[in-house]
Amino acid sequence: MQMAKKIMLDNEIADEERIREIDPSIYNSIARCAELLAVQLIESNFSVAPSFFGSDEEGKLGVDFCDIEESFDKDTRVATCIFQLESFKKLKRKKVFSVKSKFVVFYRIKSDCDELHAVAFARKTGLMACYPYFRTHVAHTASFANADIPILPTISSMPVKEKIKKEHNA
Repeated sequence: MQMAKKIMLDNEIADEERIREIDPSIYNSIARCAELLAVQLIESNFSVAPSFFGSDEEGKLGVDFCDIEESFDKDTRVATCIFQLESFKKLKRKKVFSVKSKFVVFYRIKSDCDELHAVAFARKTGLMACYPYFRTHVAHTASFANADIPILPTISSMPVKEKIKKEHNA
């Protein structure tokens, strides 16, 4: 089994304006009482091209992720965030292997807070909650397809680049 190497990442991070609006004391009060209710796979697409198996070329591996929707229901105190994640291998400019999935993460937030802070918490911690499930999903899918794909890296080992959210909604 190969270890992850030469993986290119293109991931969305929170914009600076949004970060400046976050009050650390409110955010920390959410962190102390938030309860992870569920992590659910809600959509997944897989493809592998025949050229994946016929090439000795190493190609480029990549992982993309972004949050595509978030909300906070003040009545139920539930923050929801949907993430889209994709693992792929490219030969030249063509994706020859791809697993693209959407996960939804739900948190119950018992502390008093507004939507901005609840959603900020769900965005930041939700990715950490769903990414291990995505790594496992990619590993199982690649195994079923007999596709030799390295194990995906952990989030802490990945550099983060800013990506415009509009690109993912198209």
